[in-house]
Amino acid sequence: MNKLPATIAAAILAATSFSTLAATQVSTEQSQNLQQMGTVSVTGVTGSLDDATAQLAQKAEEMGASHYRVIRADTPGDSSLWSGNAEIYR
Repeated sequence: MNKLPATIAAAILAATSFSTLAATQVSTEQSQNLQQMGTVSVTGVTGSLDDATAQLAQKAEEMGASHYRVIRADTPGDSSLWSGNAEIYR
């Protein structure tokens, strides 16, 4: 099982912010100046990496976070069910 493409995609997404989401995605460098609140996770997300990231953003917003950083996103084998984790920040 090769997780490298998913890891690379997660890193690219981490560098991109989505203005339509209340919680803004940040890079590792940007997160250095923020106060960490904890983590959120998702499992069994049908679709793409974008769908998993959107659900992580939604969970971050529900927890009251203003920012989040994807720290893991993958899908087992050829499955379309994604899981992932994100650190959340104030």
